[in-house]
Amino acid sequence: MEELSHYTIRTSDRRVFRRCLRKWSFQSSLRGNWKYRGTEQNINFWFGSAIHFAMEDYHGYNVFGDPRIAFWAYYQAFPEDELPPGAEAHYSLGIAMLSYYLTWYKRHNMSSDFETALIDVETGVLTDPHHKDPNAEYYPAVEQTFMIPLNVWVAVDKEDNIVASYWDEKDLPMLDRDAQGNLVGNTSPNNPNVPAFGVADYVEVNGKLCQIVPINYHGTIDRVVFDKLGRLWILDYKTAKGADTNKLDTDDQISAYMWAFTKLFGQKPYGFIYLQLTKEAVQEPKRLKNGSLSVDKRQKTTYSLVKQEILDEYGKVENAPSSIIQFLNYMAEQEAPEGDRFIRWDFVKRSEEELAAHERHIYGELRQMLNPDLYCYPSPTRDCIWDCPVRDWCIALDRNDTQMIEEFMRNFEKRPHNEDGNVDPWRENIPWPDENGMYKDKDGNMKPLPSLEEIMDYDLNMTIELDSDRYASEGTFNFAYEEKE
Repeated sequence: MEELSHYTIRTSDRRVFRRCLRKWSFQSSLRGNWKYRGTEQNINFWFGSAIHFAMEDYHGYNVFGDPRIAFWAYYQAFPEDELPPGAEAHYSLGIAMLSYYLTWYKRHNMSSDFETALIDVETGVLTDPHHKDPNAEYYPAVEQTFMIPLNVWVAVDKEDNIVASYWDEKDLPMLDRDAQGNLVGNTSPNNPNVPAFGVADYVEVNGKLCQIVPINYHGTIDRVVFDKLGRLWILDYKTAKGADTNKLDTDDQISAYMWAFTKLFGQKPYGFIYLQLTKEAVQEPKRLKNGSLSVDKRQKTTYSLVKQEILDEYGKVENAPSSIIQFLNYMAEQEAPEGDRFIRWDFVKRSEEELAAHERHIYGELRQMLNPDLYCYPSPTRDCIWDCPVRDWCIALDRNDTQMIEEFMRNFEKRPHNEDGNVDPWRENIPWPDENGMYKDKDGNMKPLPSLEEIMDYDLNMTIELDSDRYASEGTFNFAYEEKE
């Protein structure tokens, strides 16, 4: 019996579907299902995966002990000739960003006391780490891939084309269930040579031999946390040029993941933490040639770093010159309780009505996606030149340039339909340390894990180590959801 295939929709697919049907038809598992052959060549996606892996390890098993070493391990997982353009510069950027994150998170988490939830291996129940059973086995709730059944099925032929869709189980071309409760069928009335089938066998639909395949909603929750009041939150990381908070009330990923969470764990999360890391390296406050602090408002530094420099030099803020005090006040105005220009988190909630509405949105879009008469036309904008990996294919299609299409397609391959979630080939090459802290390098030699000094280039980066306890009483961040429900 062949393995049952998986056809999924994701939030990213839905966004592409609304943005450009032709791009969606190329990438979606419901249509072309093409992916780039080899290592991801979009530096933004590659870098985002690197930051996510560093966070996954640091807030999960913490094998590497420091997110910067985990980031280094991700970089080492790629042969030099497979790294995307710009990877070396982004390595330096990532180390700098994670250095600041360590201090930022320690300070801002003092008020909320978020801790990674644990999942009971036997029951799958989310557990507060403060109340875990010493006799139970757990794993950290990081990078939680989910497949939510949508109770919609499609008939798929041997070429992976969708032939028909079914929105009610009673309409499936299956006649009975076996002793184990699995759907089973009969020989086709139009083809007695087609044998009885199980869920992964073939049945005739519209004159073609097809598999009956369920549609799932697929995604990955970056981290699940408990706060100090014992409430569950979804935490998601984003890397971008700048923090965007205007979209949070309508962000479809927030709604979809909170909806999926209730299906996955049987309970509604209290809220969603949207943590954004700006792709900028924090710098130490500048000093003039005479040694005094610069008050240049363009410098990429923070209120806390400036204040620390003032305290180190003058003992008290009020002892500093008025121009420096004014600059410190300006820096304070650039920050908010949720964070600063480099890192911020926002707390978002969704009502039961909003989640129910979003479920209707999902099914409404899916009906259009499964429409066999849907014509996938392009929606060109000025962003296509940098935002669309299939732009050349799109142009070649309209030109009917078969040679250009063939040349373009050499760089792409079909995703396997039998995967249970994302397949990250680079994970197999992560230099995981053994119990003695030794790892196997690219030449097969055993070496000790590098120290922070060895992985950080001090000419380009800095280790920002603030005395977090020193500012704990300043009230730089107050947890916004103190009330109990």
